[in-house]
Amino acid sequence: MIEQKLEQKLEQFLKENNRKYYKGSIKYLGLREGGTIDRKIKNFHIVSYMVSISDQLYDGDAFFSARFDEKDYRLVDIVGPQSWENFK
Repeated sequence: MIEQKLEQKLEQFLKENNRKYYKGSIKYLGLREGGTIDRKIKNFHIVSYMVSISDQLYDGDAFFSARFDEKDYRLVDIVGPQSWENFK
């Protein structure tokens, strides 16, 4: 299934790049329409995961969303609460 493939692909990316995430938090959300940096509308597979962003007792966790290209399953970008990373 594509859902499991993309969840594994994201987990591998996070591990290879020493990114923190909560194990078990990586979840495929579905195929969604969204905009690109060059203002085109495309379909993306969305996979979310949770990260600890603070040592605060409350509100120290945040969700991040990774977008994968609909056709070639390439990681396009990762969006966080106050960040955006684009991968070409």
